[in-house]
Amino acid sequence: MVGRQFVALVIRVRFSMPAPLKREYEMKIIFLDIDGVLNTLMVDTEPFSSSRGQILRDKFYYKLNMPNDLEVSNRQAVMWLNKLCIETNAKIVITSTWRMGVDGLENTKKALYNSGLIKDIEIIDATPILQEPKDMNIRGHEIQMWLNEHQNIDNYVILDDDVDMLENQLNHLVQVNTYYGFGFPDYEKAIKIFEG
Repeated sequence: MVGRQFVALVIRVRFSMPAPLKREYEMKIIFLDIDGVLNTLMVDTEPFSSSRGQILRDKFYYKLNMPNDLEVSNRQAVMWLNKLCIETNAKIVITSTWRMGVDGLENTKKALYNSGLIKDIEIIDATPILQEPKDMNIRGHEIQMWLNEHQNIDNYVILDDDVDMLENQLNHLVQVNTYYGFGFPDYEKAIKIFEG
């Protein structure tokens, strides 16, 4: 009789124990470059609303925004970023050179929100700036430094038009086409990385 009660107790305890909970403070992060991802060369037959950085050649207007324009040029890419952030509850860390200089991070935030980034999407930080590159993978080292300081990361995606990452980061990289910017195929790849 004692044996059956023990087995029943073990079964009850074993099957009534809650599954391990995921820590609430774990985050998904998007390491975000700007130029070639959200800021791409735009062309139109009409002048752009902001004439800064605009060039007229052979009846076409060309524009590529600069950080002090406080906006990026490819609003469609920003919409795909919105969709990615909302669906994955990811937060943004800026890796772009736009983060450098006086008020660099704050101006980058303004540029993204001015360009249609949903205000509820958090831009929480920027990667540190390395003065002396250890090798040609400087952005990868900056990302790794940030990750080393923040242990509460569930998963991350790197959106960049370059591949200057560390080998262990390549499975997290979505290499965006410099000329088109972040679009549907890139969004799909980022979703798969987050689900992975």
